[in-house]
Amino acid sequence: MTTGKRIVICGAAGRDFHNFNVLFRDNPEFEVAAFTATQIPNIDGRFYPPELAGSLYPKGIPIKPEAELFRFIRDNDLDSAHFAYSDVPHTHVMHIASIVQAAGASFVLDSPEKTMLVSSKPVISVCAVRTGCGKSQTSRAVAEILRKTGKRVVAVRHPMPYGDLAAQAVQR
Repeated sequence: MTTGKRIVICGAAGRDFHNFNVLFRDNPEFEVAAFTATQIPNIDGRFYPPELAGSLYPKGIPIKPEAELFRFIRDNDLDSAHFAYSDVPHTHVMHIASIVQAAGASFVLDSPEKTMLVSSKPVISVCAVRTGCGKSQTSRAVAEILRKTGKRVVAVRHPMPYGDLAAQAVQR
Protein backbone atom coordinates (compact mmCIF):
# COMPACT_ATOMS: atom_id res chain seq x y z
CA MET A 1 0.00 0.00 0.00
CA THR A 2 0.97 3.65 -0.18
CA THR A 3 1.69 6.22 2.47
CA GLY A 4 -0.08 8.95 0.51
CA LYS A 5 -3.36 10.73 1.04
CA ARG A 6 -6.17 8.33 1.84
CA ILE A 7 -9.20 8.90 -0.38
CA VAL A 8 -12.53 7.48 -1.45
CA ILE A 9 -13.86 7.87 -4.99
CA CYS A 10 -17.62 8.47 -5.11
CA GLY A 11 -19.22 7.21 -8.27
CA ALA A 12 -21.67 5.18 -10.23
CA ALA A 13 -19.28 2.56 -11.66
CA GLY A 14 -18.16 4.52 -14.70
CA ARG A 15 -16.49 7.90 -14.47
CA ASP A 16 -15.09 6.88 -11.08
CA PHE A 17 -13.27 3.92 -12.62
CA HIS A 18 -11.96 6.14 -15.41
CA ASN A 19 -10.73 8.80 -12.98
CA PHE A 20 -9.03 6.11 -10.91
CA ASN A 21 -7.24 4.77 -13.98
CA VAL A 22 -5.92 8.16 -15.13
CA LEU A 23 -5.21 9.81 -11.76
CA PHE A 24 -4.65 7.23 -9.03
CA ARG A 25 -3.66 3.84 -10.47
CA ASP A 26 0.00 3.19 -9.60
CA ASN A 27 0.21 6.65 -7.98
CA PRO A 28 1.89 6.30 -4.56
CA GLU A 29 0.80 9.82 -3.55
CA PHE A 30 -2.71 8.43 -2.95
CA GLU A 31 -4.26 5.41 -1.33
CA VAL A 32 -7.76 4.71 -2.64
CA ALA A 33 -9.55 3.11 0.31
CA ALA A 34 -12.72 2.38 -1.68
CA PHE A 35 -15.13 3.36 -4.39
CA THR A 36 -18.70 4.15 -3.41
CA ALA A 37 -21.54 2.95 -5.56
CA THR A 38 -24.95 4.23 -6.44
CA GLN A 39 -27.36 3.78 -9.37
CA ILE A 40 -26.05 0.34 -10.47
CA PRO A 41 -27.82 -2.58 -8.75
CA ASN A 42 -25.69 -5.15 -6.89
CA ILE A 43 -22.34 -3.41 -7.48
CA ASP A 44 -21.68 -2.50 -3.84
CA GLY A 45 -20.01 -5.26 -1.89
CA ARG A 46 -17.85 -6.17 -4.88
CA PHE A 47 -14.24 -5.23 -5.63
CA TYR A 48 -12.55 -3.31 -8.41
CA PRO A 49 -10.34 -6.23 -9.46
CA PRO A 50 -6.59 -6.39 -8.78
CA GLU A 51 -5.95 -6.96 -12.51
CA LEU A 52 -7.30 -3.46 -13.18
CA ALA A 53 -6.33 -1.77 -9.92
CA GLY A 54 -2.58 -2.02 -10.42
CA SER A 55 0.37 -3.05 -8.31
CA LEU A 56 -0.57 -0.91 -5.29
CA TYR A 57 -3.81 -2.86 -4.81
CA PRO A 58 -3.02 -6.59 -4.93
CA LYS A 59 -6.41 -7.39 -3.34
CA GLY A 60 -8.37 -4.94 -5.48
CA ILE A 61 -10.37 -2.00 -4.15
CA PRO A 62 -13.65 -2.49 -2.26
CA ILE A 63 -16.87 -0.95 -3.57
CA LYS A 64 -19.01 0.39 -0.70
CA PRO A 65 -22.61 1.66 -0.74
CA GLU A 66 -22.78 5.45 -1.02
CA ALA A 67 -25.24 5.41 1.88
CA GLU A 68 -22.30 4.45 4.14
CA LEU A 69 -20.05 7.31 2.97
CA PHE A 70 -20.12 9.35 6.19
CA ARG A 71 -19.27 6.39 8.42
CA PHE A 72 -16.65 5.06 5.99
CA ILE A 73 -14.80 8.40 5.92
CA ARG A 74 -14.91 8.68 9.72
CA ASP A 75 -13.97 5.06 10.43
CA ASN A 76 -11.04 5.16 8.00
CA ASP A 77 -9.76 8.69 8.69
CA LEU A 78 -9.84 9.63 5.00
CA ASP A 79 -8.37 12.87 3.68
CA SER A 80 -10.74 13.46 0.78
CA ALA A 81 -13.63 12.19 -1.30
CA HIS A 82 -13.40 12.61 -5.08
CA PHE A 83 -16.83 12.97 -6.67
CA ALA A 84 -16.82 11.20 -10.04
CA TYR A 85 -20.22 10.90 -11.60
CA SER A 86 -22.00 13.47 -13.65
CA ASP A 87 -25.62 12.60 -14.25
CA VAL A 88 -27.02 14.15 -11.08
CA PRO A 89 -28.36 17.62 -10.23
CA HIS A 90 -26.28 20.27 -8.45
CA THR A 91 -28.30 19.75 -5.27
CA HIS A 92 -27.18 16.10 -5.11
CA VAL A 93 -23.52 17.02 -5.63
CA MET A 94 -23.72 19.59 -2.83
CA HIS A 95 -25.54 17.12 -0.56
CA ILE A 96 -22.67 14.65 -0.97
CA ALA A 97 -20.17 17.49 -0.41
CA SER A 98 -21.92 18.31 2.88
CA ILE A 99 -21.76 14.67 4.01
CA VAL A 100 -18.06 14.45 3.13
CA GLN A 101 -17.14 17.67 4.92
CA ALA A 102 -19.25 16.83 7.98
CA ALA A 103 -17.30 13.56 8.19
CA GLY A 104 -14.04 15.53 8.25
CA ALA A 105 -12.72 15.09 4.70
CA SER A 106 -12.23 17.46 1.78
CA PHE A 107 -14.62 17.26 -1.16
CA VAL A 108 -12.92 17.18 -4.58
CA LEU A 109 -14.13 17.50 -8.16
CA ASP A 110 -11.22 16.42 -10.37
CA SER A 111 -10.79 18.74 -13.34
CA PRO A 112 -11.62 17.64 -16.89
CA GLU A 113 -8.12 18.65 -18.02
CA LYS A 114 -6.60 16.10 -15.63
CA THR A 115 -9.01 13.30 -16.50
CA MET A 116 -9.38 13.57 -20.28
CA LEU A 117 -7.55 11.11 -22.49
CA VAL A 118 -5.08 12.66 -24.93
CA SER A 119 -5.49 11.78 -28.59
CA SER A 120 -3.42 12.58 -31.64
CA LYS A 121 -6.49 11.86 -33.79
CA PRO A 122 -9.78 13.72 -34.22
CA VAL A 123 -12.32 12.82 -31.53
CA ILE A 124 -16.11 12.74 -31.48
CA SER A 125 -17.54 12.55 -27.98
CA VAL A 126 -21.01 11.19 -27.28
CA CYS A 127 -22.32 12.29 -23.87
CA ALA A 128 -25.67 12.39 -22.13
CA VAL A 129 -27.21 13.64 -18.91
CA ARG A 130 -28.04 10.20 -17.52
CA THR A 131 -27.82 6.46 -18.04
CA GLY A 132 -30.18 5.10 -20.68
CA CYS A 133 -30.27 8.08 -23.03
CA GLY A 134 -28.90 6.15 -26.01
CA LYS A 135 -25.17 6.88 -25.98
CA SER A 136 -24.25 3.38 -27.16
CA GLN A 137 -26.72 3.39 -30.04
CA THR A 138 -25.67 6.90 -31.06
CA SER A 139 -21.99 5.94 -30.91
CA ARG A 140 -22.58 2.89 -33.12
CA ALA A 141 -24.52 5.01 -35.63
CA VAL A 142 -21.79 7.68 -35.76
CA ALA A 143 -19.11 4.99 -36.18
CA GLU A 144 -21.04 3.38 -39.02
CA ILE A 145 -21.45 6.70 -40.84
CA LEU A 146 -17.71 7.36 -40.52
CA ARG A 147 -16.80 3.84 -41.71
CA LYS A 148 -18.95 4.35 -44.81
CA THR A 149 -16.80 7.39 -45.64
CA GLY A 150 -13.68 5.22 -45.43
CA LYS A 151 -12.54 6.32 -41.98
CA ARG A 152 -10.96 3.93 -39.48
CA VAL A 153 -12.96 4.17 -36.26
CA VAL A 154 -12.07 3.27 -32.67
CA ALA A 155 -14.52 3.52 -29.78
CA VAL A 156 -13.19 4.18 -26.27
CA ARG A 157 -15.26 3.97 -23.11
CA HIS A 158 -14.70 3.49 -19.41
CA PRO A 159 -15.11 0.04 -17.84
CA MET A 160 -18.73 -0.90 -17.22
CA PRO A 161 -19.83 -2.66 -14.02
CA TYR A 162 -22.06 -5.30 -15.55
CA GLY A 163 -20.49 -8.70 -14.94
CA ASP A 164 -16.76 -9.40 -14.70
CA LEU A 165 -14.86 -6.08 -14.72
CA ALA A 166 -11.49 -7.67 -15.48
CA ALA A 167 -12.91 -9.55 -18.48
CA GLN A 168 -14.39 -6.31 -19.82
CA ALA A 169 -11.19 -4.24 -19.52
CA VAL A 170 -10.68 -4.31 -23.30
CA GLN A 171 -13.48 -5.05 -25.73
CA ARG A 172 -13.74 -5.04 -29.51
